[in-house]
Amino acid sequence: MKKILLIIAFCSSLFSASIFTLDNVNNLKLYFANNSDFITPKQTVFIKKSTEEKLKVAGIELNKVDASTFMIKVESIEVDESYAVVISIALGEEVITNRKERIESFAWSYYKTDIIDTDEPYKDTLESINYLVDEFVESYLDDME
Repeated sequence: MKKILLIIAFCSSLFSASIFTLDNVNNLKLYFANNSDFITPKQTVFIKKSTEEKLKVAGIELNKVDASTFMIKVESIEVDESYAVVISIALGEEVITNRKERIESFAWSYYKTDIIDTDEPYKDTLESINYLVDEFVESYLDDME
């Protein structure tokens, strides 16, 4: 019975890997899209600086020539006295399709989203951004091994 449980645990860990690959991602340009009314310009600067710091600590260079785009997007709607907030992070890159005719295009090669219902929109959005960026950095470091 123990062997069966170990095999099941091992097999489930095989399928927990991300569908995205971050191999050879080493140069990013941060883009922050704020479509909410609760994040101030000063808070936007803080979010961008703290995110850039996390990326730098992971070994990612920022704002070099031909950088891929690392996007953080916040969208919200006020419902009664709370907010519904969608936070997304994505990695956008120029790619060449693998179709009959190779086409240069822009694609999201990494994309994660978090949806929250909150009475403290800035605090909870910041927590969500930190979680998503930490998850990205962890995936990046795993892929670089």
